[in-house]
Amino acid sequence: MPGPYQQGPGPYQQAPGPYAQAPGAYASAPGRYAQQQGPTAPAAPHAGPYEHAPTPGPYQHAPAPGPYQAPMPGPYQQAQPYSGPMEGCQICGAVPAAPVTVRGHQGMIVVMRSLRRKGTMCRTCGLATFREMQADTMVQGWWGPMSVVITPITLLINLAALSTIRRIPEPVAAGHRPPLNPGKSVFARPRGILGLVPLCLVLAVVLLTVIGMAAGSGEGDGAAPAVKVGACAGAPSCVDPWSS
Repeated sequence: MPGPYQQGPGPYQQAPGPYAQAPGAYASAPGRYAQQQGPTAPAAPHAGPYEHAPTPGPYQHAPAPGPYQAPMPGPYQQAQPYSGPMEGCQICGAVPAAPVTVRGHQGMIVVMRSLRRKGTMCRTCGLATFREMQADTMVQGWWGPMSVVITPITLLINLAALSTIRRIPEPVAAGHRPPLNPGKSVFARPRGILGLVPLCLVLAVVLLTVIGMAAGSGEGDGAAPAVKVGACAGAPSCVDPWSS
C-alpha cells in the first residue's frame, strides 16, 4: 500500500526545454576513408561490446628454437674446420707446411760466403729450394782454402733438411700462388754433374789420407829390429867368401 508520505508531482517538475539537442544535418556520416575492418576471428563467448578479439597479423613471429634444438641446414652453414696444421707455405700459401732451413756455400779463392733460406714451406716448394741450393753449392763451394772443408759439411747438413722436407705430407689445399717447380734431381742437372768432379777429388784426397794414417800407425806397432853397421841383414851368420 502506498504510505501517507508518497511524493506526488510538484510544481517544479522539469519539462523538456528549447536547448535539447536534436539530430541535425551535421551528423558525421561514414566517409570513404573510414578504416575497413579486416577479417576477425570469432569472438570469444560472453565478449563485451568493446572487447577486441585477436587478429592474426602478417608479421606474426614464429616460435624461437630452444637451446637444444638442432639447427636447420641452411645454404651458408659453416663447414667443418680442417684438423691439420693451418699454417700455410710462405711461397705459395699451400697447406700443410713446416719450417725448413736449406744452406748453401760459395768459395771465392780469398773470401767466402755462406747462404741460407729459412721459412715455412710446403713439400713442393721445400724440395725445389733444396735442389737449387744443393746444385749451386756443388759447383760454387770448392774455390777457397776453407771452402774445401766447409762445402762437404754444408752438403751433409742439407741432407738432414731433405729428410724433414720428405716428412711433410702432400698439399691438401692449394695456395694463392703456384708453387715452385722442383725440376730434376740434383745429380740429373748439369751443375750437379759438374760438381761431382771436385767432390770426387776431395773424397779421394780424404780417403788416401785416412789410408796413409792407418798404414803409418800399423808400421809403428810391428817395427823391425834395428840393424847395425857391418852386420849382415840376410842370414843369421854371414861370411864373406873373399875374405879368406
